[in-house]
Amino acid sequence: MNTVSGNTSIYAILGDPIRHSMSPVLMNRNFGRDGLDKVFLALPANLKDFDQVFTVLKRLGFAGYVFTMPVKEIAIGHMDALTTEAEIIGAVNCAVSVGGRLVGSNTDSIGFWQAVQAANSNRMAIGKLFVLGCGGFAKAAVAQAAIQGVGEIVVATKLEEKAFVDSFHRFQDRMSQHVPDVRITLVDWIPRAWEEHLGSCDLIANGTPNGMGDQGDLHEIFPYSSVKSNSMFFDAIYYPRETKFLKTAKEQGHICIAGLDLLVHQGAVSYETFTGNEADPAVMMEDVLAFFERA
Repeated sequence: MNTVSGNTSIYAILGDPIRHSMSPVLMNRNFGRDGLDKVFLALPANLKDFDQVFTVLKRLGFAGYVFTMPVKEIAIGHMDALTTEAEIIGAVNCAVSVGGRLVGSNTDSIGFWQAVQAANSNRMAIGKLFVLGCGGFAKAAVAQAAIQGVGEIVVATKLEEKAFVDSFHRFQDRMSQHVPDVRITLVDWIPRAWEEHLGSCDLIANGTPNGMGDQGDLHEIFPYSSVKSNSMFFDAIYYPRETKFLKTAKEQGHICIAGLDLLVHQGAVSYETFTGNEADPAVMMEDVLAFFERA
């Protein structure tokens, strides 16, 4: 890493909890490789203090930001402009100062799609997507899939959780203004109700925390026998590196994309947003794995 000075451009990730974040590792390694006078920090901010914290950081002239839970939605109110994905999703996880104006984007969205396509060795056309969950990441995945031309998307969620479902309906309203032709169907969290859809799905994506820390029953309740043989599986969770949900799919011969793949692909998009330089997701993956080995 270059020596930090009074001229160093400062970037930061904001959220709570924040100590686990890999963004400083990814960004600072790449700043160093490219010889850039930039530094990336991890700073705590939550829903109670975000407005106050962010106002100070803007006044200090931070050059760019990454946002993680729980501040991705509240951060939108501080943006001067939004990318299409961020506007549809209703959340930002990356922002950069352009001519004194903050432009917010959602790199989870394009990072998801790029991670999937990097693993899609057969270049299978993705015409139908099945998403587990309807929270923030699920919206990011659905939005990007629709933008990329996926015509049909099925979202499985607990329909009795009214706040989440109402939020998703508002997301659908925004989506219809940008991608009116996509067909989105909500189904309840009842595995037998999923079976009629899974046989025609090209990609199944888990956007829930079910399976994080090897906790949860998704791998037990998911009807793998209803999935066609060439479907791909995705899981946004990156601890453990391979969830039981993905492990079971892999054992049945499916191509699987893990949370670490999402991490490095969205990180590469954020890095290019900050610097204009391309970052290699494969090199970023080496950085992450090396960090884990030393931790």
